Formats: sequence, structure tokens, C-alpha cells
Amino acid sequence: MKKILLPSFLKPKKETDLIKIGSNEDGGYVIPKESINKTDILYSFGLDTNWKFEEEFYNAAKCKIFVYDHSVNWKTFLISGLKSPKTIFNYFKYRNFFNNKNIHHIKKMIHPAESYKLSSTNNTDNPYELTDINTIINNTSNESLFFKIDIEGSEYRILDQLVRHSSKINTLVIEFHDCDLNFDKIKNFIDNTDLELVHLHVNNWSFLSANGFPGAIELTFSHREFNRELVDQNKKYPTLLDIPNNPLYKDLPVEFIN
Repeated sequence: MKKILLPSFLKPKKETDLIKIGSNEDGGYVIPKESINKTDILYSFGLDTNWKFEEEFYNAAKCKIFVYDHSVNWKTFLISGLKSPKTIFNYFKYRNFFNNKNIHHIKKMIHPAESYKLSSTNNTDNPYELTDINTIINNTSNESLFFKIDIEGSEYRILDQLVRHSSKINTLVIEFHDCDLNFDKIKNFIDNTDLELVHLHVNNWSFLSANGFPGAIELTFSHREFNRELVDQNKKYPTLLDIPNNPLYKDLPVEFIN
């Protein structure tokens, strides 16, 4: 039977009460149950046409939500509707959800704010297109923040910012892309953040290399106040909470190697 191989530093070391929020498949995440009532603001990076995670989180927490995705507008739903006519009505659901005074869709790209697009003739419009964690957190006085990050590879560009502000973050769920090529960056983040790794799930939409390494993994980190004891060394992944991102294929068992 095929299995997934992961370096041992990706094995969660602390246990906490976990629940699944969002879509059963792609777009849902396993998070600490306690974080729902402890979050002042949810920052969500990456929206596409699925906001079920944000919707369920808001219904439970009633906190402020700021979603950042520069690529989603009415054209996104039109294109989606051409592929599946039923989804065109999602645009009206999207408008209704983000019409809430506590929920905001900000059409900016998450990228280090000092960078700019090479295609621009000048970078004077840069602040209106790009933003990063430094900018976002410097503009808030809240001390208990939740971050959900799925930005297709750009996550590596903001890892140092996440480390810098990790004392204000109660929970981080993040999808790492091309992780088999970036294990060193992920390990460095785990070693330096104040947060503790409490869950992992391999996204089975990604490829599996010849040596058994996956292309994408979802990691959940939480503040140590939510965590109890050390994880049972015999704990198996995927867990009962995990559901395959691609429902056509089963999740493969995970084995940790040195």
C-alpha cells in the first residue's frame, strides 16, 4: 500500500481539542475548539468562491473577519457559472455574506508590501494592490488573532512576518505548497514561531513524488494556552476529523521519518 513520507519535525507534538470547520472537502480546516471563543479578528488570506469556513467561524464566534483576495470579483463567479450554471447564484450569496458590517472582502494581494509588480510603469499604486502581515497587524490593537492562509505558494514570503507577530496569534492554519522543495523553510518556521504544531493533513489534490513526499500539506498551529499534553507517539494520520480534499481518492497513511 502506498504511504506518504514526511520528515519527523512535521509530527505534531502537543494535543488539543480539535474540530473541523468549513467544507468537508477542500476549503475546510481542523482547528482548536477553544480558539473560536478567544478570537477577536479572523484574517483569511485566499477566498476563491468558497467562504464556508469564514461563514461557519463567524456564526460561532461573531468576531470581525477580514478576507484578503485580489483575484475574486463578479467575473470570477461568471466564469464559474459558465462551467456550472448553478454556481452563478453564489455571487448573490457572496454579496449577502460580505454585506455584514463585521465582514470585509479586501481586494489586495498578500505579498511583502515593499515589493511591486514589474508590469507597472511605476509603483505609486502599490499600497492599493499589496498588503502584508506587518501592515495589517500594525493597524490593529487586538491581541488575539486567527490567521487562515492559502495563497498558492506566496506563504513562504510572509513566514518571517508570522514569526515576528506570533505572540498575537492564537491560531494559524496554513497550506504549504511545493512543500517537498521547501522543507527547510517550513522547519525554520516551526523552530522559531511561538505557536505549537497541533495538526497536519496532506492535501490529496497535490502530487506524490517518487520518494513519497507530498506537494501540499495543511498545518494547524495554536497558542500554547490551548494545548494540553504531548501527543501520543502512536497517533495515526490522517485522523478521524480529516476528510480527503479530493473526494474521489482516499487519504493515504502518513509515516514520519528522520
